[in-house]
Amino acid sequence: MKSERVVEAELFSAAKPVTVTELSQISGLDARTVRSALEKLMEEYNGSDRAIEVAKMGPRYALQVKKDYRDYAWKLSAMEIPKEVLKTASLIAYYQPVLQSKLFDLIGNKVYEHVKALEDLGLVRTKARKNSFELTTTKKFIETFGIDARSRAEVKAWLEGELSKKSPHRKA
Repeated sequence: MKSERVVEAELFSAAKPVTVTELSQISGLDARTVRSALEKLMEEYNGSDRAIEVAKMGPRYALQVKKDYRDYAWKLSAMEIPKEVLKTASLIAYYQPVLQSKLFDLIGNKVYEHVKALEDLGLVRTKARKNSFELTTTKKFIETFGIDARSRAEVKAWLEGELSKKSPHRKA
């Protein structure tokens, strides 16, 4: 059995992005073979005219729908996060670490409901600070939104890059 097909099956079956170590442990293949298989799969998927790609998200990998095709795929999948809550998540990601009281000034009292929902989903971490809570994104946030980042600063840089692509008048 070809190692890249084993790794491909694992990526397809995984409910979340996975590390080389996890793939190695599950498949029984050594880490070097897994890395090689991942490189071959990335070339195969990412270099072709497919709607699917192998994405690297920090130290993790996932088989996912390419950005250009997400709108089509999402029409068939249930939206788990309401649009308003996503907007709050993006504000947290951009301004992190940010106090919940500061977000209250931006979006009003719905911030409490949104932060609770994001915290329940494991996308946002809250930490008591002053008379408020300090909000930051989690590793699950990075994985859920397919961001290749390892730090809060990298998440912010990614968001700025995405915003500059969407707004022709904005300077990067």
